[in-house]
Formats: sequence, C-alpha cells, structure tokens
Amino acid sequence: MIFFVDGPGGTGKTFLYRTILATLRKAGHIAIATATSCIAATLLPSGRTAHSRFKIPLTPDASSTYSISKQSDLAELIRRATIIIWDEAPMLNRRALESLDRTFKDIMEVNLPFGGKVLILVGDFRQVLPVVPKGTKAEMIDACIVKSPLWKDVKVLHLKQNMRSVNDEEFAEYIQRIGDGNEPFIMDDLIKLPPSMAMQWEDQHSIYNLIDQVFPSLQEHANDVRYMVDRALLTPINDEVEQLNAKIISQFPGDDFTLHSFDEVEGDTQHLYQQEFLNSISPGGLPPHILRLKKGAPIMLLRNIDPKAGLCNGTRLICRGCFNNVIDAEILTGQYVGTRVFLPRIPLKTTENVHLPFVMIRRQFSVRLSFAITINKAQGQTIPTVRIYLPDHVFSHGQLYVALSRGVSQSTTKLLVQKGTIPEEEGRMPNSNVRIESTMLNNGVHAIPTAHWENRKDDQSILNMEAIDNKVRKLEIYSPGWGFTIRADKKELWKEVKRVLESQELERFMANAAGKQLECGTNNIAPPTSPP
Repeated sequence: MIFFVDGPGGTGKTFLYRTILATLRKAGHIAIATATSCIAATLLPSGRTAHSRFKIPLTPDASSTYSISKQSDLAELIRRATIIIWDEAPMLNRRALESLDRTFKDIMEVNLPFGGKVLILVGDFRQVLPVVPKGTKAEMIDACIVKSPLWKDVKVLHLKQNMRSVNDEEFAEYIQRIGDGNEPFIMDDLIKLPPSMAMQWEDQHSIYNLIDQVFPSLQEHANDVRYMVDRALLTPINDEVEQLNAKIISQFPGDDFTLHSFDEVEGDTQHLYQQEFLNSISPGGLPPHILRLKKGAPIMLLRNIDPKAGLCNGTRLICRGCFNNVIDAEILTGQYVGTRVFLPRIPLKTTENVHLPFVMIRRQFSVRLSFAITINKAQGQTIPTVRIYLPDHVFSHGQLYVALSRGVSQSTTKLLVQKGTIPEEEGRMPNSNVRIESTMLNNGVHAIPTAHWENRKDDQSILNMEAIDNKVRKLEIYSPGWGFTIRADKKELWKEVKRVLESQELERFMANAAGKQLECGTNNIAPPTSPP
C-alpha cells in the first residue's frame, strides 16, 4: 500500500512520522526512515537521505533501476522492513520513484506497486517542487510524482490543523490561502500583504531597521545560543543573503576570522586562469572566496559532510572558534543539537548546473554565515522570530508560502518589500505569489497560476501554451492560416483553444498590458476587428 500524507507547514507531519516510527520500533518491527533532502533526514530518528539509503542515481531515467543486489544486506533490510517513511516526497523527481518501484519489485519478486511494501510519502506540494535545471514549467510539472502512473495507487491523507500557529488562527488561515492560491489578487499576480505584517520601505535604512527588529540588542546576546536559533532573516537569492550577512557580522562583537580560499581549474596544468579571476567567481552552492567569521556567529553547512552525525547541507551551527584548517562549531538544530564538531577545509567543485566553461575547485570551509538564509534553505524549519526581505518579487513556486510558514504568528513574522507599494492606493503592500496549482487529488498538477479559470476542459492544451494571462475575461485569437479572429468568453475558452491547436501550431500567445486581449501570430500583427 502507498499513502501520501499531505499537510501544510506546521500541521504536525514531523510529529506524526516520529510517532509512527517510535511505535513500530518499540513493537520490534523494522521501519526505514528516509527523506529527499538531507536537512529533513536529520529530523527523522535514524533517518538517511533517500539517495544514500537506496543508492538512487543522480539522473534517473524511464528505465533506471537502483544498484541493489538481491544478496546484499540492504536488500535483506528492505525485505524485512514493515514500513518505509519518505519525507519531503514532493521534491523527488518521479523518475526516481518509478525506479524505486522497479527495484523493489525485483527484490521482493512480487508484481505489486513497490513489491507490496507499505510506503508512506510525506510532504506539501505548496512548497518546493523537483529541480529541473533550465526546465520549462511543463517540464517541472512532468517531473512531479503526481504525474507518475504510480499515483493512481496512492491513498492521500490530509493534516489540516496548524499546530505551529495554533495561537494565531488568522495567520494560519492566511498562509493556507497563500499556499492554495486562494488569496485574492489586487492586480496582475500581486496579493495584498496584511498591514500587521508589512513593513513600509522608505530607503536603504529600512534594511537596518529590519535587522534591528530580528536581532535586537545583538551585542548583548552574542553568546546566547537560543537567541540565535529562534531568529533569522529570509530572502530569495544568495546575493542578497551575502549582503545581509555582511551587514550583520559588522555589528556582531568580537574579533574577525578572515579565511581565504584557494581556487583552481580542474585539469588546468598550464595555469591559464588567473587566481584573481577565479577568486571573483561566486557560484551558487560554494562558499565565498573570503569567509569572514566571528566566535558565536551562526553558520550553515553547504555540503553533506557526515549525515549520520547530523552534518549535512542546511545544518545550522554556532562558530565556537576558527583555525587555519578547522572550524570548531556546535550543532544548533535537529536530533544532534548541542553536539560539538570540527569542520575541515575541503575541496569543493562546481556542478554542471553552474554555467562555466570549466570545473572550478575551491578549497574552503563549506560554510557561510546564517544570520540571513535563502527561503529555500529555510524549508522544513520553524523560526519563531522571522523577517522576510524581498528586494524584488518572489520568482518560483511556493517561495512566499515557504517563507511565511516558517513563522508562528503575525506578530513575529514581518515582511519588507522593496517594490511593494501601489502609489495610488495608500497602505496597500502587494507582493507576487508564484505557484503552480496543485490538484493532486484528481488530475495531478496543471500549469495554471491560480483558480480563476472555473471550467478546465482541456488541461494539455494549456500546458502547450507558452504564456497565458489568467485574468482575461474574453479572448480574441487571430489565426493567420484562417485569416479571421475567434472570439470567446472564458467559459468557452477550452474547446476553442483546442480546436485552434488541432488545426495548426500557434507559435506564441501574448497578453496585452491591460490583460484584456490575447494575440497569437508569428509577427505580432494585431488581429482583425471582426470575423469575415
């Protein structure tokens, strides 16, 4: 049997699966705990990442199976396991899940889904979806597990009561509307932020006011571990994270530890690339060339060093001391909280997702300051005092929802939106809510930004469109091949679009600035005013 436990942030998913694991193990059963992300795996008792536990290949395809021999200890563990719990399942590419299904059938020699094993998938489709490098929206949707043929065998269960914000039901309901896409738009894809949570942008000093709010009396609390654990600044991109951390570490008391990296290009025996050039590169996922730390400052790991000991990508720590080749640190969160660890300087390579004409190797400590962290890094964590800085609008599915759902109440969750004021409407603080609508209980995930369309007649037709304004009320679609314009209200949209798509390939859909008309053509020729 396959179950999927759906629950918004704070509804008790972690508590539920920890209870299931403890109950089964106490009764003498074997329960395998795994997660898609390493930081989620550290929250599971005896948890491992799915890639580590099941030897998942980095790029599974439609015919992949895992390298698990039937005679191996891992195969025997799978056969004896009563249940398998998999957290953060929505982040998993469906090809990996389908490969696991084929592998389990082979190991168990049973032609049932996952070889007849009981599998509990846990997660929230309102949050981060599978990463598809340079992928289109349609490719992202196709990678989701709800698009897998296995999904028809999944029984979906729901957790609805928000326990994280139990003392602020209004806040919990607002977050739920954001995640479900039910919060009304005020224009384009902008939503109105509650005045109790929105901070007014005035100038660059607003950033320092934001820092003072989330880290009040910073110098007095420099050695307070609980103070550091309970607060953080969230922002969408790494560049802003670096700038915010630089501002905060300057206010932090104590002596600086400045640690420089050594950079080189893999295979560059002729030394064609200058050190100064390599030092200036700051690719995503790598620490900066100049790492500035202080004793007592919070830091975050950027690589999986020793997941079994709680040292994985996203682990938050406190710097206890710095030396030339080692950092003395203490784990702040998870089941290994309070553990003292020593982090070495290691060689780190750029991945193929970093668009460089070479592979760069940076020898540096795999950490960065974590006063401020990216929104995606914060997923899965509860941050009692959180401030969200949005210099621009969020840009990917679920980011605003993830950021807001880290908090516990309106009073402790605030947003500073730099591009967030409508001049003609006093006090309205909008921000975009980017999401891919999830209808996982019926037909999977569709690439329609909101629920404004009431009649979905042809999902695939919409997936074939490059762009569509979801707020148009009427359409005028010009067909160069036919030489006339089709007019339709939104109730007739689906059958008209399908008819046009079947007759010819429409090369581009463009919505005008007013969002009232949709033009189609190869040379942006305006459609005729009336049909022949």
